[in-house]
Amino acid sequence: MNTLPRKEDINVYDSLDERSAVREFYGKTREQIFKELIDGYQYLQESLAFMGPVGFAYYAPAWERLFTHFDDAEELEVVVQWTRCIISIRCISMDTETPESIAAMHRMLDCCEAFYHSDTCLNYYVEEARLYGYAESLLACPPELQKELKACARLRAQLGK
Repeated sequence: MNTLPRKEDINVYDSLDERSAVREFYGKTREQIFKELIDGYQYLQESLAFMGPVGFAYYAPAWERLFTHFDDAEELEVVVQWTRCIISIRCISMDTETPESIAAMHRMLDCCEAFYHSDTCLNYYVEEARLYGYAESLLACPPELQKELKACARLRAQLGK
């Protein structure tokens, strides 16, 4: 979908969360939303998580761009955590998702997994592990990183192929 979503594409069930998503997203391009996400993704993630599937499929690429915008591992870890939260919320009602919205969630998980397999992420977790006195044998793949990779795998399984 390359045209802006209609209000009905964002607000399907007239819930409070969807109404909020309409206020924050309706009439805005992906580029406009991306610019807003740079400084406010912690705030806007909830509206993205609860909006209708057509609106979500349209705006998800703006969220995905956050993974290439930030280069700080700590900031990226927060983006990853919010991304997984968005997907978890959307998985609650998988029967209402469209093939396009499911594909968008898969792409978002691709971004998370790419971060978790990056040297930036590994260095971040290794530093954390050293800070907390982990044994040298655990530094190759700290338990927290293994846990996060498993969480992504569980979400991927919920989404199916």
